Amino acid sequence: MAEPLGISHAARLSPLQAQTVWTLEKTEIVERKGARERRFPLSQLHRVSRAGRSATLQFQRRRLTIPAFSYGDHLRPEDHTASFDAFMAALTQAAPASRLGQPSANGEAVLWIIGMMAVGAIAILLAAGLAGAWLLGIALACRLVFVAILGAAILPWLHRKPSAQRG
Repeated sequence: MAEPLGISHAARLSPLQAQTVWTLEKTEIVERKGARERRFPLSQLHRVSRAGRSATLQFQRRRLTIPAFSYGDHLRPEDHTASFDAFMAALTQAAPASRLGQPSANGEAVLWIIGMMAVGAIAILLAAGLAGAWLLGIALACRLVFVAILGAAILPWLHRKPSAQRG
């Protein structure tokens, strides 16, 4: 069994479930919910995304979301930001440095393209609607939305390594 580092974070994800405790051990993150336990090896950690008061950890085949807020008494939210921040700081120290990083420039460019295509589709729809050509506007906007969907479909492949470098 791996040696615990003493860093943990607890939150109640649902008022109907037991409290979930995430513990950072030497080589893995352990998630305990009641009697159930799941282990996530840090060697398989690909990326950590923090959005607001939660973090999403992407492993090889699984995803783990850790919130800072918890359900308290009478369904009131409780703020556990102090333990969440301490846990994330310890995770940053324990995780391999190459695994944590900013989104790639290619992924950011694709997101900008998707956003601009969506804005263009709305603009075409509005312009065609003002001219009274709703069907033409819908036809052109659908083509732009289709290209945006294709752009969203390639996002998961932008973070992969080439197969020759995998190991």
